[in-house]
Amino acid sequence: MIPILIAIQNISVFTDLRSSAYMYPALLALHLAGISLFGGLILITDLRILGAAMKSFSIADVIERTRNLKRIGLVFAAGCGVMLFCSKAEAYYYNDFFRAKVVLFALVAIHAVLFKSSIYNQPESIEGNPSLMSKARAAAWVSLVLWTCILIAGRGIGYIAAPFGLHFAGLLHGGVNAL
Repeated sequence: MIPILIAIQNISVFTDLRSSAYMYPALLALHLAGISLFGGLILITDLRILGAAMKSFSIADVIERTRNLKRIGLVFAAGCGVMLFCSKAEAYYYNDFFRAKVVLFALVAIHAVLFKSSIYNQPESIEGNPSLMSKARAAAWVSLVLWTCILIAGRGIGYIAAPFGLHFAGLLHGGVNAL
């Protein structure tokens, strides 16, 4: 696995990204902007389902009106996240917070599979159906917990230094070959 990760991070675009004083921070900023858009809209949707926000709007209105913007935020967050990963793939491989984040994303995917067809694809049915409303509230709580954990893990990634001896550790720790 490590040779594959090293090969990925040694692709010229990712090497250039990693060593740039401007591009990596700019990409990180776009990643965070995408997370803010996507996560903020998920928060609004979940809080509406739970009855804690935007009570003047129906659940269906909130879900439908935020759907396209969520997709845009997801594309930015995921696209930039993949590029950030590829630029430091070996270091992320060893980062426990990154590993936790990957597991949490897998749980979010399971959440989506379990609830998309029954709740998110038929939002107009939620408020008139007590059984479906209970299921939607459970989905919203699970979503809030998962996304909160993902945000915490994401913040933790930046605070764990890559171990010495990695392929590009000299760049990370200001070694002899650092540019």
